Amino acid sequence: MAPRVIFLLFSLVFLYLANTSHSLAKFQSFLHPIYKDKSTNIYSIPLSIGSTTSSEEFVLDLNGAAPLLQNCATAAKSTTYHPIKCGSTRCNYANPNFPCPNNVITKKRTVCRSSDNARLFRDTVPLLYTFNGVYTMDSEKSSSLTLTCSDGAPTLKQRTVGLANTHFFLKRWLFVCLPPKGQRLILVTFGSIFASTPLIASDKSGEYLIDVKSIQIGGKTVPILHGTTKISTLAPYTVLQTSIYKALLTAFAGSAKIAKAPAVKPFGACFRSNGGRGVPVIDLLVRGGAKWRIYGSNSLVKVNKNVVCLGFVDGGVNPKNPIVIGGLQMEDNLVEFDLKASKFSFSSSLLLHNTSCSVARLSPF
Repeated sequence: MAPRVIFLLFSLVFLYLANTSHSLAKFQSFLHPIYKDKSTNIYSIPLSIGSTTSSEEFVLDLNGAAPLLQNCATAAKSTTYHPIKCGSTRCNYANPNFPCPNNVITKKRTVCRSSDNARLFRDTVPLLYTFNGVYTMDSEKSSSLTLTCSDGAPTLKQRTVGLANTHFFLKRWLFVCLPPKGQRLILVTFGSIFASTPLIASDKSGEYLIDVKSIQIGGKTVPILHGTTKISTLAPYTVLQTSIYKALLTAFAGSAKIAKAPAVKPFGACFRSNGGRGVPVIDLLVRGGAKWRIYGSNSLVKVNKNVVCLGFVDGGVNPKNPIVIGGLQMEDNLVEFDLKASKFSFSSSLLLHNTSCSVARLSPF
């Protein structure tokens, strides 16, 4: 079975959940397991939508605009499917900036849309949740959620769960903990091990952006280009603008006390795994002075039994974001997106605290 991760939508919502559902008003957090595909290193969530008895895989896109995107024809087959009409309370709550068309001929209300080719509907989804501070692991109880389907993709192959910070989506906190292995749920409290930096306001895309001021390898500064850093679950490894990438490779290889090996694509620096793990710490210095420390478990990728490679890839000369922090660098790190305070917090490696994202322990925040 593929490695399972946990991600937590803490306080209030999964898919702007509490918009009109009074039965969900006392729910404080929702949590759900996520699987990691070994072949693609992409994270996905198994979900049963509506009357469907079997689970389907939805790719987790931290910056995705659609809360839950699937094909509309498929969604409509559910016996519990309900289209959301323009002008309804749910539509107005979910999408106040996309006006309903003025249909003066038929006087009929059209379907509520979140964009030109995506419409909103309501259906049931079983979720794990907290109720009045008590963790309820009853996955048979289904919640009625506002979801999104696509009209323009009848052969949509990649269903997605998007967690972008849009006006109708998450309202307070999002916690993510991605383990490299293990098959257990985790909800833990760490408190003082967090460091924080401001979230940078993005455009209407709702992407999660921070400001990385500099990178240090073993205490030595690597020159970087100015620009916002994106945090992404779709990137298996951290992606760097070409000049940053080359500088990082040179500095890391020069500081690593480990035998070099021929490079294995897509990586630019590889090492003999039997030569010890004398590798330098990579520090991301963020706005506010905090350091996100990346140790060997989050910087090296095992490509075969004899070789490990530096888990960063070249993103080209002129990317939109000079740095995109990927999944490998977030594994065994507990990260928090505080949307109310516009703050991003991170633990660095939990292994240093004798725990990990694979530990099976439930504890309220």
